Amino acid sequence: MMTVKTHTGTVITRDGEKCVKLHQSATTWVVSGKEYYYKEAGRRGGIAGTRARLLLESVSPITITEMVKDGK
Repeated sequence: MMTVKTHTGTVITRDGEKCVKLHQSATTWVVSGKEYYYKEAGRRGGIAGTRARLLLESVSPITITEMVKDGK
C-alpha cells in the first residue's frame, strides 16, 4: 500500500536538482521504500557512495490545490 505524500522538497543529485514528493517518519523524509533523507542533515540514507542531499529549507506541505491539480 502506498503512503500518502504530504510534502514536497528539492533533492540535489549529480544530474542536477529535482522536485520530489515526500512523507515523514520519526527521523527521515521518505521519497520511496529505497530513497530517504535524514531530517537532521538532509543526507541520503540506505545507499553507499551517493552524495544526494535534500534541501531541508525547501520542504513544504502540499496544498489542497496541488493535490487537485495532480488528480489525487
